[in-house]
Amino acid sequence: MYALRSRKIIFILFIGLASLIKSYAQPNLEQYDLKKLHFGFTIATNIGRLQVSPNTDFTAKDTLMNIGVVNYPGIGLGAITNLNIGKYWDLRLMAPVISFVQRNLNYTFPSGTKEVKVESAYCDASLLVKYKSARRKNSRFYVVGGPRFSYDFSSTVSRNRGIEKPVVSLNPITYGYEFGFGFDFYFEYFKFSPEIKNCQTWGSAMYKDGLIYTNAIQSISPQMIQISLHFE
Repeated sequence: MYALRSRKIIFILFIGLASLIKSYAQPNLEQYDLKKLHFGFTIATNIGRLQVSPNTDFTAKDTLMNIGVVNYPGIGLGAITNLNIGKYWDLRLMAPVISFVQRNLNYTFPSGTKEVKVESAYCDASLLVKYKSARRKNSRFYVVGGPRFSYDFSSTVSRNRGIEKPVVSLNPITYGYEFGFGFDFYFEYFKFSPEIKNCQTWGSAMYKDGLIYTNAIQSISPQMIQISLHFE
């Protein structure tokens, strides 16, 4: 429900941004789309989450009753390289993009709750295909999607752990995909593009350490809603 409400609010904000471009505005950067290559940067915020699939018999493991996930907002910053490959098509390299993400796992036992922090500092590289609508004065709509590679500098696979010192680690290297949409707004000296993407991971990213905190889980798949402001 929280994620659904967030998406609705974000969508309304995007529609509001689109309405800021008035139909009678003078065209800006009229030669911009004729150039083959563009560079820029992105500032992002994100809502990271973990898709946790517990083992079917996890409630019988050492009286463990439940596993909950608490999500927190994060931030990111990165570079953009954009190649124009057609009137309505671009190829975009988003790399490097540094993202800081935190998600907590809450393990509930009859005697109480143990919280395990799962923090990540990702260096991402995404190769995306961008499909653009026809330009209307100083704006256009687009959709984007493609594969994603991530390296987690904060991976805790080598950290000491135990029953009284719970650690749940994600493998440092993961692969996935992302898709989303946004708007291009053409201003006098630059192009501004607010964008929202859904970032998914292929397979499980969990590091198995043989303790209850990972044995009770079949798989963990990191996911993220990313809201970006691109400047090109």
